[in-house]
Amino acid sequence: MLLVGLVMLNVIKLNFLGKGNFTEKWSDKFKEKGLLGAFLLGALFAMAFCPYSGALYFGALIPMSIKNDAGFIYPIFYAIGAGTLVMFFTGIIAFSISQLGKYFKAIQKTEKVMRVIAGLLFVLTGLYYILIYLKVIE
Repeated sequence: MLLVGLVMLNVIKLNFLGKGNFTEKWSDKFKEKGLLGAFLLGALFAMAFCPYSGALYFGALIPMSIKNDAGFIYPIFYAIGAGTLVMFFTGIIAFSISQLGKYFKAIQKTEKVMRVIAGLLFVLTGLYYILIYLKVIE
């Protein structure tokens, strides 16, 4: 408990991923790539967002397109449908984040105070149990 309290009070610092933020490192790599980076980021998002779309595209849509005379139109409508859904959820996420930003600073201030209080409680409790173990107090 004493160690956890010291970590919460930033007396002991833990760096599992090294210096900097993990997501910032990846976003910087995509920024440097320009259009290719934007494409790769979009492809990564699409694969994470809808993992079955590749299976549906190659497993169902392409065979349907081959069997039908006007099948070349199917992939276009598939792309419009999938893209519209992704754009819809992207809009919701972007709107939610902008609204959340208003409350984030207040939450950060409260979190810092609560972390210090909890850290102090952990340190005091840890010291209390150490003193009991050493039979200084009973």
